[in-house]
Amino acid sequence: MSSQTRTAFLAEYRAAFDSGNQAWIAEVKAAARTYDKDHPFEPSLADELLLLVDELDGVDYPAAA
Repeated sequence: MSSQTRTAFLAEYRAAFDSGNQAWIAEVKAAARTYDKDHPFEPSLADELLLLVDELDGVDYPAAA
């Protein structure tokens, strides 16, 4: 996936998250899981969505020692 496409995908997820539209959020998550399944040797898009949600929710992970 090109960096532009990945950025657009994450922007769509953020818009869905901000809207609170659960159907839209589920649709984007499903598309990410499908993409990951079809492209197992690329970084996980679904994992990146989880990190984005944590960032939007203000979750702060402690630094590794």
